[in-house]
Amino acid sequence: MRGSLVSDLGLVPEVWLFLSLLGCVTIFFKFSRVWSVRNLDLLLLFALVPGMMLIVGDQVHPPWFAFLWLFAGSAACLTRCLLDLGLVRRPLLEPNLNASGLLCLSVGILGLLLAETLSLPVHDGALRNPAEPAGRDGRQPSSERDHSADVPVNQVIGQLLPDSLKQEPAQVVLSRVLAMLAHSALVAAFMLIGWRVFDRPIAGLSMAACYLLLPYTRMAVVDSGQLISAALILHAVCWSSRPSLTGVLIGLAAGWIPACLGLIPIWASFYRGRGTVRFLIVGCSVAVVCALLGASIPELARWARALGARSIAEAGLLPWLEPKSPSFWAAIDTAFRLPVLIGYLAMVVVLTIFPGRKSLAELIALSAALLVASQFWYLDKGGTLVLLYLPLVILMMFRPTMVARRTVAAPLQPATTRN
Repeated sequence: MRGSLVSDLGLVPEVWLFLSLLGCVTIFFKFSRVWSVRNLDLLLLFALVPGMMLIVGDQVHPPWFAFLWLFAGSAACLTRCLLDLGLVRRPLLEPNLNASGLLCLSVGILGLLLAETLSLPVHDGALRNPAEPAGRDGRQPSSERDHSADVPVNQVIGQLLPDSLKQEPAQVVLSRVLAMLAHSALVAAFMLIGWRVFDRPIAGLSMAACYLLLPYTRMAVVDSGQLISAALILHAVCWSSRPSLTGVLIGLAAGWIPACLGLIPIWASFYRGRGTVRFLIVGCSVAVVCALLGASIPELARWARALGARSIAEAGLLPWLEPKSPSFWAAIDTAFRLPVLIGYLAMVVVLTIFPGRKSLAELIALSAALLVASQFWYLDKGGTLVLLYLPLVILMMFRPTMVARRTVAAPLQPATTRN
């Protein structure tokens, strides 16, 4: 992972990976229960790191084995998500650090992460991110790019920016601001879910600390595309009792990254009666409006892509498209993607129907499973969009035993007679 902080401190990627693993093991590993599910989950979180680092090491000609590694790790993660449907009861496993320590650690790392998000040079941020979309100007230094369509930054605002962004267009600056807001929103969502949904504030602090410590977060620290969608989905979990609001959030996530489209039917099956109708109307309307705006207003679509949004073409949902960047499907006939895509659609249908009445814990696991499964058919660098589903996987791994909350009608009050 490149960056001034890394080079100045002499932290090569391997050392940073070791420190990240050491931090997670120290805080969350249960040494008294070595073979617990929590410990296996911690190891699974790092399963994709070797493949990601191979791609970061050579993004121009990454080894095909790196994408094969990512697919194998994604398959293991998908299996874990589906197995979670049977893990109803969870032992109460406290972190090895108390709440005050977790809060201090989370605030400190978040501050460093936000500072690096704002100050990291554009070229270094693109080289560090394995999921950097192909054909975007962010990969090139400012002196080598075509600035004919760029919007200059206001001079007053430009004076407040770090030197690495003063010569960059407004699109780049705005994408960095969105990435910072998304990081903050993700941490806030973890804490809200721990407090409101899990009824255990320390679980929220644990999830936030784990998210900030994992190497994927720092690899894609400026990828506002993945971060925005992940933040929207996580806040949808937090406010899952409000179908209209979750419809807006999931619809926006699907409009921002097409890999989230499969979440709409899954979330619709979570609700009942009018809740399902409200969610479908709002969610589908928002996703369709996003697609129509992008198709009818080219300037808006260009801005959205500059801010990190992915297009349907990049996802590979348009027929007869060839990958424009190194990916798993670059070395294989793209016709073989069709059975994979059909299998994904069949998976969406099956998981929408079964289980019939989903609990929130099952919804979290199924949503994570669909986002992981989307990596297999995603055309542009499929398998590298780890930050898109990582927050949901962390929720699934850290959640306590959750009893499905069912709405119970208020009992009829007996009539009282006046004497």
